[in-house]
Amino acid sequence: MLHPIVRLCSSVSLCLAVAFVASSASAQNPNQPPQQGMPNFQGKPGQKQEKLNLTGTLTAAQAPLIKVKPEKGNTEWTIRVESKPDEIIVRGEAEKEWVRPGMFVMFQATLDKKGFGQEAVSEVSVFTPTPQIELGVTNSSLPTLTEQSSEASDEEVSKYTVVGRLSGVARDGKWSVTAGRAKVTVEVAEDAKVSVELPDPRLIRIGDTVKGTVMYYNEGAGILKGQVEIEASQPFAAPEDPKKARRNRRERDDDGPAKPEEAKSIFDM
Repeated sequence: MLHPIVRLCSSVSLCLAVAFVASSASAQNPNQPPQQGMPNFQGKPGQKQEKLNLTGTLTAAQAPLIKVKPEKGNTEWTIRVESKPDEIIVRGEAEKEWVRPGMFVMFQATLDKKGFGQEAVSEVSVFTPTPQIELGVTNSSLPTLTEQSSEASDEEVSKYTVVGRLSGVARDGKWSVTAGRAKVTVEVAEDAKVSVELPDPRLIRIGDTVKGTVMYYNEGAGILKGQVEIEASQPFAAPEDPKKARRNRRERDDDGPAKPEEAKSIFDM
């Protein structure tokens, strides 16, 4: 779970993210007749619209619709998403190598006065910055470093909370983080817990848990509005090394036709 100061609005295949985004466009004219083969989301004259707090598993996506199998009940819902992209919050965990320069991160680290980490970081949060979040190093006045030695300092060390942007990853794996006016260099443990909370529908994958408010007239067909929470079913994996990918393809070719693989994200559908 992310630290309170970074709980934000922050998704497998192209169709799922497109479904989340394209549905908003189709909602601009809610009175238009349904397309052939599309569920009718409109009620009968005088029929009262119902509201349901739905939690379930994403089973399919084809813009502008998604399908969700709820935790309770046997009815699979066909849903049109009218939430804005920044209302779709994706949460999950990731491999350390998945985090790339440009992302905003937060962690606690033991640092010397020059900003060098003295022990490996064990937990990291990846988030989207907002005006309410101040980037920097808490409870310290680390200097802005323009040139850093690769050797750690023997000066006094202290524990700090670092909130900043990952600016680079060295060949030895150490992270360089720009946190306000301070620059920090740390090692992140191989087994570090990396928590992710981002408003990015591209991260959504089939099998993820969807939680939100559905408005409907007839059970099984509804419209998703407002904040949507997505819990990733699997950790976000680092991109496969190109050389390793080519080697794996050659091995698969030697073994015969490739078996169908599970979609990595909604963009793969």
